[in-house]
Amino acid sequence: MLIPLTGFRQIPAFYRACTYERVFGSKILTALHAYGLCDPRARFWLLTDGETPTAALYLSGSVLVISAAGDADPAPIADLIRTESVHEADTNWDQCAALQQMLGGTTDSSYYMVYRGSRVEETFDDISTGDLETVFGVLQRSHEYYRTHLTFDRWSDDLRQKLERGLMELYQLEADGEIVGTGCIVSEDDECGVIAAVAVVPEFRHRGLGSRMSRFLVKRILEKGKTPRLISGYDEVAELYRQVGFETCGRWGELYL
Repeated sequence: MLIPLTGFRQIPAFYRACTYERVFGSKILTALHAYGLCDPRARFWLLTDGETPTAALYLSGSVLVISAAGDADPAPIADLIRTESVHEADTNWDQCAALQQMLGGTTDSSYYMVYRGSRVEETFDDISTGDLETVFGVLQRSHEYYRTHLTFDRWSDDLRQKLERGLMELYQLEADGEIVGTGCIVSEDDECGVIAAVAVVPEFRHRGLGSRMSRFLVKRILEKGKTPRLISGYDEVAELYRQVGFETCGRWGELYL
């Protein structure tokens, strides 16, 4: 049964469902802490099998994020996607493939990764707290998606909501007197911190700056007693993170409709 999350009595089961997949589960919990249960910008559902929670879901705009157990029934989730006109669903690969069989669409996939390296002892005087407008400029220079699909207001609204509540950390990296890189701890739960949006502008790539930002974020998460996790955007990117100390631990999938 798929039910809207409407009261605090459902929270323990919802938290349990968020542990089935830590990266998307952490994102869902962070959104819940940022928006609560009454903000129309964020809506949440709990999928159960009898008394057992099997998935936690978070909808923002037309993007649905899912933390699902391996035996979670995809049929109620597919019905929700149809009803809510979802255009993108982010979840584990098995659930993504099952949803595609029901709904069609196209998929993208790569690795979940977890940090298994040693402590980071470096200092990072070239990395500071990120300014939203400056960071967005770096991301636009680095990735076509930010130039063609996002406006600053749309992108910054969610980040500001989380930053003001201490639910994420945003950083920028300086080289040769200008801001050329960025990265963030996009979400956290009691076990992990999730690294995202590590980017370096094209003119400064192949100088180890992306790796440097990644090591800095790893250090920040380890200092909190948590495990660094992330999703690699492409299989080729996973090799770069392996050099930092990450290992693959599964596959995620995105379904586009």
